[in-house]
This record gives sequence, C-alpha cells and structure tokens, in this order.
Amino acid sequence: GNYFASHFFMGGEKFDTPHPEGYLFGENMDLNFLGNRPVQAKELLAFLFQFPYVTPAPHEPVKTLRSLVNIRKDSLRLVRYKDDVDSPTEENGKQKVLYSLEFTFDADARVAITIYCQATEEFVGGMAVYSTKNPSLQSETVHYKRGVSQQFSLPSFKIDFSDWKDDELNFDLDRGVFPVVIRAVVDEGDVVVEVTGHAHVLLAAFEKHVDGSFSVKPLKQKQIVDRVSYLLQEIYGIENKNNQETKPSDDENSDNSNECVVCLSDLRDTLILPCRHLCLCNSCADTLRYQANNCPICRL
Repeated sequence: GNYFASHFFMGGEKFDTPHPEGYLFGENMDLNFLGNRPVQAKELLAFLFQFPYVTPAPHEPVKTLRSLVNIRKDSLRLVRYKDDVDSPTEENGKQKVLYSLEFTFDADARVAITIYCQATEEFVGGMAVYSTKNPSLQSETVHYKRGVSQQFSLPSFKIDFSDWKDDELNFDLDRGVFPVVIRAVVDEGDVVVEVTGHAHVLLAAFEKHVDGSFSVKPLKQKQIVDRVSYLLQEIYGIENKNNQETKPSDDENSDNSNECVVCLSDLRDTLILPCRHLCLCNSCADTLRYQANNCPICRL
C-alpha cells in the first residue's frame, strides 16, 4: 500500500518528492529484496546516508599573503613638544604647541616611511599614491633596515593644529581627504624582484579635547601585496590565543579564555565570518556548520 507521504523531513528541512522511499531504500522494486529479515544497522546507515541533505556553502578561495611590513596601530601616538626659545609664536605672543607622530613597526625588509597630512588617495600601477595640498604637510622619507619592534620618531616634522580647521581633523568622505596617512613602502632597490610592490598604509584622524590638546585615532589599515590592496580587519579573540601566558578566567565560557566556547577543551583556531570572532576549534566548527548558522558569541 501507500506507506509513504509526498514529503519527508530530515535535519529540519522539508523535502518534497513523489517517491520519498527512493531516498531511504532505493527504488520501489528494491523493496522486494528486503523480505522479512531484520535490516542490519550498517545497511540501514547506508540507506540513510543517501538522503539529499543541504551541504554547507563552498569555501571561498583563500590566499596566504606575505606581509613584509606592519605598523602597530595601537602604538600610534601624538607627542607634544614643550615650548622653548626657538618655538614659533602665535599672533598674541604665546608660543605655539606643536605635535609629532610616533609609532612602532615591524619590517622583514628595508622600508621607507613617509607621513602625509590632509592627503588625497589614488592608485597608480597598483600602488597607493598620496598627495597633499601643501608641501609642508608632507614629511621627508625616512629609511629603515629590517627589524622587529622598531620605533619611528621624526621630530623634524611637526604638526601645527592652529592652522587646521575643525572639519579637517576628521576624514572628509565627500572630498576624500585623510587627516593623516602613514605609508611604509618596501625599498625595492634592496630586495628581490618577487617582493616588489609591498606596502603598509595606516589612515588616521585627530581628536580635539576640551583642554585644547589633541590625540590621534587610527581609522583603517591597508596592506598592499604584489600591487594588490587589501583592507585589514580586526580578529576578535586573537589576542587571547597569542597570549599563551594568560591564566584561564573564572568563567570558562568568557571571551577572555583561549579555549573553544563549545567544547571548552581545545584551543580556538577557527574564525567565523563575517563577524570575525575567533571562538571555535576546528572539530566543533565542522560540527556546528551542519547544526546552526549563527555565531555562538554574537548570535548573528
């Protein structure tokens, strides 16, 4: 008789089919060979694994990039210079307060660093080129050898905010003007041909405080590799993974631990996109793909 309906449910999905028995036992004629004997477990599994489950979306192609230079954006700071006899003075006789930029960077090759203020951006031959409306808003180019945790400091290039308008402190989307750009380009004359066209760009803005002082805040970073520009984004939780000396927190399920938030045993090594939470181990991530479509941290 008609033992099967016109549809069946599997894994939370509804499948419409004129002969659903075909997905479990093959074609109708195959039922004649089952007889009255009990079906062995391994045979039943073989039948069940023929159902048309919804497979996860295929992985997007992933390319590993070699980064030759990196500016640590959290180290970016403004240094205020004390008034001295040689400092310029304003019209009212008060000495001007000048600022200079300092930061820490890493380089696996020789690198040339330049600072641009109130600059516009364009790409020429795959490389970012920045232009300022005034030559005095561009620093000299400083060359560094390869090394880790190098300190950039250029006291000769000072920023005088008394000449700036308030709207020039922040990024102007309409005009495409960045308050400050730090560009670190790999010196092509000192490296092999394969690594030409590498650079790191840090875009930042300024903040004016109530007391009249100023600070700098990073906006975004770009990594240019082989003359292709990539926008760098934060990975939430990677700082816990990198800090192996961090003691486990009292709450094992908190973001401050470096264990997987599902099994609470293996280390986090899998990133969820697009929210960029590093919160799962590889095994739990593989299992979770078939059960849910939400990040266990932000539920998005």
